[in-house]
Amino acid sequence: MIRSPIVLHDELIAEILSILPVKSLLQFKCVCKSWKTLISDSAFIKLHLKRSATQIPMFAIILDRLKITPGESPDGNDDVYEENFSVFPYPTRSLLDNSSITLFDDPYYDVENKECSNVFASCNGLILLASVIFTRPHRKYWFRLWNPATKTISKKFGYFCDSQYHGFTFGFGFDDSTDTYKVVASSYIGNPRKSKVRVLSCGNDVWRSIESFPVIPLHFDLNDYNIDDGVYVSGAINWLAIRNNIDYHSWINKTITINKTITVEHFVIVSLDLRTETYNQYLLPLDFDEVPSAQPIISVLGGCLCFSYSYKETDFVIWQMKKFGVEDSWTQFFKVSYQNLQIDYDLSGYMKYHFQLIPLFLFEDCDTLMIRSSQNFEAILYNWRDNRVKQIKVTTTTKDFEFWDPVNYVESLVRIN
Repeated sequence: MIRSPIVLHDELIAEILSILPVKSLLQFKCVCKSWKTLISDSAFIKLHLKRSATQIPMFAIILDRLKITPGESPDGNDDVYEENFSVFPYPTRSLLDNSSITLFDDPYYDVENKECSNVFASCNGLILLASVIFTRPHRKYWFRLWNPATKTISKKFGYFCDSQYHGFTFGFGFDDSTDTYKVVASSYIGNPRKSKVRVLSCGNDVWRSIESFPVIPLHFDLNDYNIDDGVYVSGAINWLAIRNNIDYHSWINKTITINKTITVEHFVIVSLDLRTETYNQYLLPLDFDEVPSAQPIISVLGGCLCFSYSYKETDFVIWQMKKFGVEDSWTQFFKVSYQNLQIDYDLSGYMKYHFQLIPLFLFEDCDTLMIRSSQNFEAILYNWRDNRVKQIKVTTTTKDFEFWDPVNYVESLVRIN
């Protein structure tokens, strides 16, 4: 008896393939012409991205290697400094079983060869890389898009030049109304500060000036105009800001302290909708009732916008906006003591006012959170169900490095034009 071959409908094949990792899908494009057409189809790429977004994220580790060549001057004035960045994608599931990350000297992206030495943000599996070159009296900028999963990288785009005193910070996100990825460049000048905002739609390589920020995003560095990069979620890039253009910290008698004029009512989230390129403002949780010594931050966990801060210098608190744009949906997601995190908060001076815990991502068990501490270069895994802490160290096999930074992304088949 000859059995009839099993025939799977195209819709079922697409459903099965959409849950597979990118590496397997790239191999399966060689199975037959119809599979190659399916896996390359824009509708399938969107379906796969939707499924990937529900999985545990990947993260890329950016290593900063600093090489110093001593000069002849005894005070080191003529020493030569060479900085090289490399990027290593790393599977987050491995962190649950290991207490260290060992990186072999084979990065997926070596900035020394690609000329883009800054990693700014990720969206839909694409990572925005940028080059910032100082050539007095100007700064020159250009960009690349990189997909770590498909190992593809774009040509340089978005070149522009500006005064070296007007340094830009960058956000990156997706406008789903036009299927366009956008880079947002913003700069802050003058006293009182004013903002300058530009938008580039990837593909046409043209910068457009848009309306300035209604509220200036919060400063991070007391001595510069650098601020936190914008956080992308639900079609918008978001920044934490303080109304009335007030600095977070003040210097009094050469001592750093919180600016006493700030109250919790001054805080707001300013949000740029990438579809309309207009701004919205959102209030923070009502239970946020005390200005912390260190600057709060916003981030994304589980697809939700989050607000986190130090509470009375004893606890770390995270709030989630369960429904983006709805202020009544703020929910306290996480609160843990520094003692349980095995963090020594006995800090003073500059370190006290700049200490931050940065939420990186939530594991799929929803019980384990990865956090980065500004106090050291280690990551922290904390399981609140078992009250268990694990420190994650980063090492390399052949070269030393100055520091490492992570950037989260999801595996995707999104093409780079």
